[in-house]
Amino acid sequence: MLQKTLRAAFLCALAAASAAGAGAQSPAPPQNANPAATPDAPARSTATGVGASGSLFGFDEMRQQLREQREQIDELRAAIKEQSRLIGELRARVEHAEQQTARGPAAVVREADYERGAGEAEGASRAPDGAGVAAGAAQSTEMERRVARVEEQSKKTGEAVARQLGSLTFGGDLRLRYESFYGQQNALASSDNPNALGNPLSTRQRLRLRARLGVRGKITDEFEWGLRLATGSFADMISTNQTLTDFFTRKPFALDQAYITYKPKALPGFQVQAGKFETPWTRTELTWDNDISTEGLSESYARAFKNSALKSFALVAWQLPMLERNSAFVLGSDGHVDLSASARAGRDLALYGAQARTEFAPSKNVSLKLSASDLYFSGTQLITPAQFFGANIQFPITVTIPASGTSPARTITTQVSVPRDLLVAGNANLGLSLASTNATNRDGHLSSGYNLVDLIARADLTHSQRWPVMLLFDFVDNTQTHAVVAAGPTGADLALPNHEGRGFWAEFQVGKDVLRLPVDKITRGDVMLGYTFMRIGKDAVLSPFNGSDLGQSTDARVHRFILGYALDPRVQLTLTGFFTQRPNGLNGPFALTPPGSLNRTLTRLQLDTILRF
Repeated sequence: MLQKTLRAAFLCALAAASAAGAGAQSPAPPQNANPAATPDAPARSTATGVGASGSLFGFDEMRQQLREQREQIDELRAAIKEQSRLIGELRARVEHAEQQTARGPAAVVREADYERGAGEAEGASRAPDGAGVAAGAAQSTEMERRVARVEEQSKKTGEAVARQLGSLTFGGDLRLRYESFYGQQNALASSDNPNALGNPLSTRQRLRLRARLGVRGKITDEFEWGLRLATGSFADMISTNQTLTDFFTRKPFALDQAYITYKPKALPGFQVQAGKFETPWTRTELTWDNDISTEGLSESYARAFKNSALKSFALVAWQLPMLERNSAFVLGSDGHVDLSASARAGRDLALYGAQARTEFAPSKNVSLKLSASDLYFSGTQLITPAQFFGANIQFPITVTIPASGTSPARTITTQVSVPRDLLVAGNANLGLSLASTNATNRDGHLSSGYNLVDLIARADLTHSQRWPVMLLFDFVDNTQTHAVVAAGPTGADLALPNHEGRGFWAEFQVGKDVLRLPVDKITRGDVMLGYTFMRIGKDAVLSPFNGSDLGQSTDARVHRFILGYALDPRVQLTLTGFFTQRPNGLNGPFALTPPGSLNRTLTRLQLDTILRF
């Protein structure tokens, strides 16, 4: 096109030059032919001559025409380049869609189509003038049709997969923790005063890791399921942490949750869960550790209310087997089977409970949540748990000597001490899951039964979006607290009154809860400050199940401080400090602690980096 333009311009210039030459051969009129000529007439003639000279060669007009033609050519090139870019993007989309569809039952786009499309796109880019633009537009339309076909096929494939597996949602988190302990002590005779107990121990530093990966699916509108894997010691159900130790050994990664949820359409708001699932009731770590995944059955019914100060109401019930025992066989003193003793020895342990909870919102920025729960631990009077005492774990050992001849069967119970370090530092980090700080009778059994009435009130004040305020109070009462049976001076049983069946938790927090809020509710730079005070009686809760970070599960007075910061909506930094003391000394409330015994405050610091995905 440029050559044609230049050729036309050259011909025009030749024609103009020929016309000018013909005019130059005609005679010029005499200077005085015009009687009206004035002295400035030559100046006007000269000026006219200059204009004629510009028209003669047409340089200005030629430059203007060439400039306009060049602008048009640049515009066409830009349009063709844009079309080529769009075609390339559409081709990439088709290739990506084909890769996704190829994983399904069938592929709908062939490589030949891509090669032909690429050739067409290349030919369109070489097409002159408006033909290239038209070809590019046609190719774009064709590619869009192909993309639409691929998307339709992908949708069908997705629907086919959904009919088999349902919709899937993946998630999890990774937590790196640096933890240190200060103020630890043992319960041995003091090196400074042999009549007293307690010696200071060295500080402890460790690095810990927690990794959790879960997947949830929805088969139909009524059935859902979930699986989750987590790190942690197999024998420790109250912690998913794994200490970085044991000469770089691989860390356990086991099944933490596996459940099915049924939500019948005929009864909106009702659901049943079965398997191993998240704890279904509202609680604090005063009674139940956050890392425990319960096992068994759970039923719940929830209803929400609109245009009312009463926002919601829910009822929850659960039936959770804790220990399934084998059938037992116990001989009585007469040499015959003791059915009653056999039934007790073979009795299973379980946790049954129910909770009612509700939420009130008197105003837009004020919310009050109330819950009342009852947790009944069945069969705990038959447990003979290990005890944590200073630097040792005390395991009760029961030996049964069967009847022989005229001698009846005899049962002997004693305590065996194992150093704590053998269980927590090395040897696959077996943990302290069997340790208990509850009161025991002289025969090694728990002194009390455990039926916990747990009342929780929580107020949220959200007048400030960046600095919301939360106040929480949790009170627990064990209604089955019993006297402790100890050995008297003469060896006879001595019943000691037990007033250690209550506990409470008071918490204050300001700022967004960066640890529990969904990721889409957190923004970079959010800060959280919190303080909690706990007082836990020795038999207020069943100690193997409440908070594992408290330092002392029961017979404890704890101050907890926490600072949280969001580096990113998915990345949080937290610093937590626990300051724990035994209010009744090393021997607890049911044995006198010698005067002068050491009773230091245990300081436990945790610095966490948490990544959620």
